[in-house]
Amino acid sequence: MIQKSNYELAISSLTYAREDHYDGINAIYRLAACVPIQKDSSPHGIRRQLRRLIKDLLKLDVKPNRIFVHDDKLEISYYPKRFQMVMTRGQYTGLQLEFAEFLNKSSIRDLMIHDGCYRDDPEYSVKAVNNELINFYPEFNSQCFGARENEPIEVVNYSLDEIFREVS
Repeated sequence: MIQKSNYELAISSLTYAREDHYDGINAIYRLAACVPIQKDSSPHGIRRQLRRLIKDLLKLDVKPNRIFVHDDKLEISYYPKRFQMVMTRGQYTGLQLEFAEFLNKSSIRDLMIHDGCYRDDPEYSVKAVNNELINFYPEFNSQCFGARENEPIEVVNYSLDEIFREVS
């Protein structure tokens, strides 16, 4: 199977992302990336990979909020700060392209957009929110997304091996 590039995954949001991600009613829920876990990795090897990933992520300009540990991947979530909203499919794809560029510039091997987030349920409707509290032109930067200063990266274990119970 041929793996798509981050830019190809970002462009795929034009057709793959749910319409309620860019409908002007719902705020953006999250942007996500992932790193694969090798099939033959031991629990100790996965723990080492996770610690190295956290160390590398903490060096980036935008720090993630959460890492979900799955059996086959480490899923990295960047949640918005306050209300971030896009109004069109093109604007959403532009934000995804900024995210792709950010991931590509990192030194983290095999860090890819997790296009599964294109199917997430939006969490926040902004119908009752004052427009002054909404950023209608979000960019992928530390003002719009990611953990706040000194906020730890939460690690959530979805792996069957139950080998992680920690926060960075």
